Amino acid sequence: MKTVGEWLQSAEGSLQPGKGERSTPPKRPQDPNQARQHHRRRRNGPFRKFHGQQQSVPPKPGVQPQQIAAQGPRQGGLRIYPLGGFEQVGRNCTCIEVDGDIYMIDLGLEFPDEDMLGIDYLVPDISALKGKEHRIKAILFTHGHLDHIGAIQHLLPSLHFPQCYGTKLTMAMARKRLDEEGLTSKAKLTSVAYGEKIRIGKVEVEFLRVTHSIPDSAAIALHTPYGTLVHTGDFKFDLTPMNEPPADFQRFAELGKQGVLAIIADSTNAAKPGTSLSESQISDTIYDLIRDAEGRVIISTFSSLLNRTQQIVDHAKHFNRKVFISGRSMLTNVELAQNLGYLKAPRGLIRKVSPGMSKLPDKEVLIITTGSQGEENAGLARIGLGTHRQIIVKKGDTVILSSNPIIGNERAVMKVVNNLHLKGATVKTNAELALHTTGHGHRNDLLMMHRLVHAKHVIPEHGEPFMREAHAEIARDIGYQENQIHMLVNGEILEFDPQGNARKSKQKFTVNDVIIDGRGSASEGQRVLDDRKVMSEGGAIAVVFRAYSESKRLVGNPDVITRGLIYGSEQQEITGEVIEAAKKAYEDALGRGETDRKAFKRSVAGALYRYFDRKLDREPMIIPIIVEV
Repeated sequence: MKTVGEWLQSAEGSLQPGKGERSTPPKRPQDPNQARQHHRRRRNGPFRKFHGQQQSVPPKPGVQPQQIAAQGPRQGGLRIYPLGGFEQVGRNCTCIEVDGDIYMIDLGLEFPDEDMLGIDYLVPDISALKGKEHRIKAILFTHGHLDHIGAIQHLLPSLHFPQCYGTKLTMAMARKRLDEEGLTSKAKLTSVAYGEKIRIGKVEVEFLRVTHSIPDSAAIALHTPYGTLVHTGDFKFDLTPMNEPPADFQRFAELGKQGVLAIIADSTNAAKPGTSLSESQISDTIYDLIRDAEGRVIISTFSSLLNRTQQIVDHAKHFNRKVFISGRSMLTNVELAQNLGYLKAPRGLIRKVSPGMSKLPDKEVLIITTGSQGEENAGLARIGLGTHRQIIVKKGDTVILSSNPIIGNERAVMKVVNNLHLKGATVKTNAELALHTTGHGHRNDLLMMHRLVHAKHVIPEHGEPFMREAHAEIARDIGYQENQIHMLVNGEILEFDPQGNARKSKQKFTVNDVIIDGRGSASEGQRVLDDRKVMSEGGAIAVVFRAYSESKRLVGNPDVITRGLIYGSEQQEITGEVIEAAKKAYEDALGRGETDRKAFKRSVAGALYRYFDRKLDREPMIIPIIVEV
């Protein structure tokens, strides 16, 4: 079988871009900035807390292109506009309008940055669809990862529960998310087989098999009256995948011959050369490590990597080891995959971690756990700290991290690795062995996709600006012109004319960051984040005054409560000085004739801010409280 590189070399001269495209690379402008879009910040704008109804945020004056209200400029024709996933890896949501009918692809979440303290995750801003809910014909899901289905339980009610379509495992995972909020009975979920064509309004929808890091992943073809659109979803071309067939090369090629108007394609690894590593190579490495282990084997990986889990289970069976599962998400996904037939194992081979595990010889135990990213409360971190209730690491254990640290998680992962080493375990990571591979195609995977489909227009998606720019460069290298490569950002609208030409609209939807923070619905997002940042760096102090309601005169000294601000050795001195400074500021304001509570609080906060800046060089959150008696 040819490798991807060999296939590309043999196909280099035979496959050309779609109708109307040049077969030779275009001339480059002398100024490279003319050919590159300005890299915008990943964040879209002000934060909004999501709790059912979203409140519109007025656009800033002078913003170009012009921000528009939710109803949009027109309803006829074909339009594409992303509401997430075009400036970040995550929060994926793309809308396709066909004569006013709306087809949404994915409804995902994004995990927060390090400075977004306490935030669970972010979801797409769907305010552009307010008032259009009756026009949403379907939500089409590419696969079951959280960055593609994770917002479904938060946003589906606001979208009035439109019909949802996806492959069997994807719909099962979406249903599980809805079950957690008691919304399943209201949702309309339909499982679709690969290759099956479904007529939804004016559009015929087709799900195509691709390989990714989770089974049942799909690209989606939308056959519209204006031409065929292909959304690749997350993909790579693995010629030797595990436990599932390869991508449907033949159908992609057929679509290319029939003519594809535009392809919306994964950009995550566009900047990486060559092809992505096959899952089969990871399986061989894990096999060798399990074979050579003298004691227990503990493997940490992503709970959604079900093909990886199947490999581990198969190897455990071969070496006569029982498999014990640790971690809520791992247990949930394993149970789901077993019930649907995506994870196969003899009865009794897979078990939940329990005290009975210790009765087996170490040579017969294999544990699969969550926590491959060093998450503080996940299974592997608790094992490393010695706080896991059922698993205590000991000398002779082999711990395998079958994952790569996500950017920003490196320090947390290394902390876990060090803790495991200190407890006597042998730790193996992807830094030294082939223990993980991406589910996203590298440069040659993208080249193959474009050679197969050779769409008229290329729309890079799923990635930060530099990733999508690398994808655009690939398109330029195979002959696409600048007017065939469309570098959209969230909220921008790409419009097609009857001749198949495309251009950005002068108008744009306002798209903001929408945060999910527990189940509460209080306060505006950015202010909450700012307050948390202040408290994390400087601590907090509350000063409680008691004052007569009529005269506003104080009754005794104020009480002082601090958290994360004053060390024990400073406590008595600082507290006494704070009481005097706060009392003086209050009485000075009263002496100036102030009677408004806000004026008293401003005076006290200002005085204490100056005190802490001068005395301790700290900037705590200062909370004056006045209780009238």
